[in-house]
Amino acid sequence: MEPIRACLEHRHSYVRRNAVCAVYTIYQNFPQLIPDAPEVISEFLQSEKDASCKRNAFMMLIQCDRSKALDYLSTCIDQVHTFNDILQLVIVELVYKVCRSEPNQRGRFIRCIYNLLQSSSNAVRYEAAWTLTTMSSAPTAIKAAAQCYVELIVKESDNNVKIIVLDRLTELKEQHEKVLQDMVMDILRALTSPDLDVKRKTLNLALDLVSSRNVNELVKFLEKEVQKSAGGQGNFSS
Repeated sequence: MEPIRACLEHRHSYVRRNAVCAVYTIYQNFPQLIPDAPEVISEFLQSEKDASCKRNAFMMLIQCDRSKALDYLSTCIDQVHTFNDILQLVIVELVYKVCRSEPNQRGRFIRCIYNLLQSSSNAVRYEAAWTLTTMSSAPTAIKAAAQCYVELIVKESDNNVKIIVLDRLTELKEQHEKVLQDMVMDILRALTSPDLDVKRKTLNLALDLVSSRNVNELVKFLEKEVQKSAGGQGNFSS
């Protein structure tokens, strides 16, 4: 065990990263060999700078000693939005698990999740938006998550990802229809995609969200789209 512990301080991050994995595996199978593993990894996490090493250490604490993982997160919760995306994803996973098992903890982490909606990583933003909808049903939270989804649809180049996000918006509509009705014009931005499946899903969702408040605006938008597709010669009557 001494050489493995020593590798946690090795000058190469590759060695340190794998040393964390070794400590985790040994602690899972032979805890008597390193009974203080959570404390060792907790101290390692406090001083480590490499993102991959921190991610492995944080993952171990989530699995072996969640309280220590939460203790670490509480020391840096206001800096989470500056972390590498691989660590942000693990943090979102922890917040989701904690809030599912301990709903009273939601208020402690909701600001952190809001901040991660602005992450530079689309994967982090997607997971943060989904987690936010499980943490709060307040209209402001649902709207923030939905806006994040819409931006992902518009910016993401992969059509499969666009469809997955549209499916998530459709699920949101089932419980928060009024909130999404106010966003129907934003959702229609997804029509810029050349993919027919994306266009079809977008139109179906938009039509499901038609209300007396948005119908006129929606019809005008569709009329313009029809005229564009017909080379400016078409006519769409309401």
